[in-house]
Amino acid sequence: MKEYPPEKIRNVGIIGSGTSGKTSFSEAILFKSGSISRQGNILDGNTASDYDLEEIRRGISIHSTLLPFEWKDHKVNMIDTPGYIDFVGDGISTIRVVDSLVIVIDAVAGHGAALENLWKIADKYNLPRIVVINKMDKSQANFDETLEKLRKKFSREIVPVQVPIGSGDSFSGVHSLLKPNLPDELKDSASKYKEMLIEGIAEIDDTILTEYLENKEITEQELTEHLIAALDADKIFPVFCVSSTKNIGIEEVLDAVANWMPPANEHEIEAKNDKGEEIKIKPDAKDPFSAYVFKTVSEPHIGNLTYIRVGSGTIKPSSAVYNASKRKDERIGQIISMRGKTKIDLPLLSAGDIAVIPKLKITGTGDTLCDKHRIIIFEPAKFPEPVMSFAVKPKSKADQEKMGLGLGHFTSEDPTFKMTYNPETKESVISGMGDVHLEVILKRLKERYGIEIEIGEPRIPYKETILGKSQAQGKYKKQTGGRGQYGDTWIEIERLPRGQGFEFVNKVVGGAIPRNYIPSVEKGIKEAMTGGIIAGYPVVDLKVTLFDGSYHEVDSSDMAFKIAGSMGFKKAFQEAKPVLLEPIVEITVSVPPEFVGEVTGDLNKRRGRIANIEADKVVANVPQGEISKYATDLRSFTHGKGTFSTKFSHYEQVPPQTQKKLVDIYAKQKAEGEGQH
Repeated sequence: MKEYPPEKIRNVGIIGSGTSGKTSFSEAILFKSGSISRQGNILDGNTASDYDLEEIRRGISIHSTLLPFEWKDHKVNMIDTPGYIDFVGDGISTIRVVDSLVIVIDAVAGHGAALENLWKIADKYNLPRIVVINKMDKSQANFDETLEKLRKKFSREIVPVQVPIGSGDSFSGVHSLLKPNLPDELKDSASKYKEMLIEGIAEIDDTILTEYLENKEITEQELTEHLIAALDADKIFPVFCVSSTKNIGIEEVLDAVANWMPPANEHEIEAKNDKGEEIKIKPDAKDPFSAYVFKTVSEPHIGNLTYIRVGSGTIKPSSAVYNASKRKDERIGQIISMRGKTKIDLPLLSAGDIAVIPKLKITGTGDTLCDKHRIIIFEPAKFPEPVMSFAVKPKSKADQEKMGLGLGHFTSEDPTFKMTYNPETKESVISGMGDVHLEVILKRLKERYGIEIEIGEPRIPYKETILGKSQAQGKYKKQTGGRGQYGDTWIEIERLPRGQGFEFVNKVVGGAIPRNYIPSVEKGIKEAMTGGIIAGYPVVDLKVTLFDGSYHEVDSSDMAFKIAGSMGFKKAFQEAKPVLLEPIVEITVSVPPEFVGEVTGDLNKRRGRIANIEADKVVANVPQGEISKYATDLRSFTHGKGTFSTKFSHYEQVPPQTQKKLVDIYAKQKAEGEGQH
């Protein structure tokens, strides 16, 4: 692939729902451009885009895939993104680095839920977009209905630039609405679309509308120039119609990408300099080098691959660069592009281009690489927080360390995947965007590292506390023939305000307990609190006062007073109206207006308290234990159109029936000798 200047480079993301046929569309684009010799089929697992074994098994795209090609003296870096909502992170990463989007729509099934979130993100970046209504050869394809639903859902500026000739089995081609005259057989059906197009272009210049209403002839060149200006200003979204499998309408889309979409050097990129000041980086090959890392992945037999968008300057193989995000030097060896899994060597990389750097040592997703003499940092993409979690442990204890290293590697590749250790529940927890997302990662962990994982629902971090006040004696006395053990304590416990933790007060007077044994009493109490008393959960928010006791000059020891303190605490706790506390989270659910009522009703069933309701959003406080599978449930009753986020709010007392259930479970486990949850 030859070298191209920034003005001849187009960076285009392909987005759409999982049923839209993005992979088939991308395959048709590559075939028409001459980049591949034959079109593959996703069911056969031989497409350029979906080459991963898990993608082939499941029949869905899991990764974004770079697919560069050349078309009429332009280089196009096309990035095909997953349409399944679990893998929305790759769509967000792609939107962060491309200059325009091609949105693929299923002519039968419509736009799908995943597109709605990505459209909003594209709005944030003001990305020019063209819309491709795919599968026009299917028997139930309906161009009119699909177009109207898109206009109603997303924007009235979604307007056709062509009309289909036939539909279903009779779909044979397209006719451009930019041409001055319509064929007689299309005049009735296409005249309203021509009017939509003119009105859309008039957003930039209403002289076109005036000429049209006055029946003046408007040339194709004149319409096209105004269309490109409106597209670049994000004022119009042109619609094409294609059949990817029959290769109808593909060439027209290719021409639009090359001739209408903005070049890689058109817009300045926001960044911050070494002082934290906001600056703008011009995509100029003569400026110092800078690049943003939008994707990292480890490929078998290849190693780490780092995908970058060059902000400015040029870079050659065997060059030194600076990782401004990690404040460390990095060395670039080879520079390649990837067409799916096919490597393409590049002798030089210039401003605006997208490429891959193999085997970088420290660089991860979201980092900035730059010239050390001009340190800048590009703002990383913002990703949604994970919505589903599994507790994980290796089937073999010997794999514990390998599991941590393997899963840690995936967190550096995928910003929507997280791994944490909860010291309260003593569990390793992985979190992602849905069950399929997490299943894929665990499958990879097994294939790449040979580690078998057991999964379960994460334990809820309940806590124990008291509502009352009590006193108790803790006395430990043991005689074994030689030196014995003796410790005697009297303690009082009382509640503290929520969130105050633990307070220990020594009020022993007259030497009833020697001062050197007091810390041992406190240590015994703290250890008892950690393991819990009534249900095995940590104890919080209480004050313990040690006010009396006795000792033996020979038999007393630190160990004896530690045990005595623990015994007294456990007795007092049982008599001070013990209760369990549960974590309450604030949940924000975003849904189309028609689902707001269903969301509020569902949250009420989960013991949630509604805090705020808007046209497309519900905010509530709900017990953490009630939403462990909320991602799956919400996706089900909103047909994939609902999203949510949570954050910890506070702790509250659990209902009596919940407390009884948890206490009974703990008692049974203790009786069976487990003593653990």
